[in-house]
Amino acid sequence: MGFRLCLVLGFCVFAVAALGGAAASSRSGSSVLPPPAFRPDPEWWTLTTGPTSATGLEPQVWAITARSNVGALVPFDLFNGLRRLSRDAVLIWASTSARGGPTRVFTQATVPLRLSTFRVDRVWEGQPAPNVQQRLRWVSVGGWRLDVRVYFATQHPSKRLLGAAQAELGRLLLPGSR
Repeated sequence: MGFRLCLVLGFCVFAVAALGGAAASSRSGSSVLPPPAFRPDPEWWTLTTGPTSATGLEPQVWAITARSNVGALVPFDLFNGLRRLSRDAVLIWASTSARGGPTRVFTQATVPLRLSTFRVDRVWEGQPAPNVQQRLRWVSVGGWRLDVRVYFATQHPSKRLLGAAQAELGRLLLPGSR
């Protein structure tokens, strides 16, 4: 198993073994959903909640460029953490919403997800600072419904930043597929 850098509430750092996809299907009432994941890359740090109950917190994974201010990655207070996101950084957040096919909200997609198909939000409810841009996509892919968001600390990300985000989206793994 690989290792992931785990930041808890932005001040405590732990190395934890990456959890494999040993989750039950969400068809039963007490099922556990696995999180999406990212294939390792030395240019990115990732952390995850690990699998969670289908009735509780959605399982999530976060990835942030390794050269960024790691203080921006505050999983349980993400929007306040985004205030510390470096202008030359990218933060990606992906969560497993459920098992299932496409709906009006979760549109059919394939992996790798293409950043160019994400909705661009320059202003949104809860936006922590005017310079933070959110790109959002709710997808159904491979029998999973995912909520995937990409954050930049600029309203005009450079081609280099867009390329870095696309490369990391190319390493996104579906839940349970480590």
